[in-house]
Amino acid sequence: MRDFSIFVQMSFLDKYPKLKERQFLTNLVTKSVYATMALEDQKVEEAKVRQIVTSLLNQQTSEPGKLAS
Repeated sequence: MRDFSIFVQMSFLDKYPKLKERQFLTNLVTKSVYATMALEDQKVEEAKVRQIVTSLLNQQTSEPGKLAS
């Protein structure tokens, strides 16, 4: 199963190479989370969402075998 997940991850990142760009990924996730929260009538500043997203991405990329940078 592990080999399959590596294959899927590699082909996904090969198919969408823009996701390897840190700034693009941060913006994409921030806007998506912020918009979803707004639809649910949750009031959170976009700057706070960006701070959380950046923190989580830093945490993920610091672990070996996680999100490609």
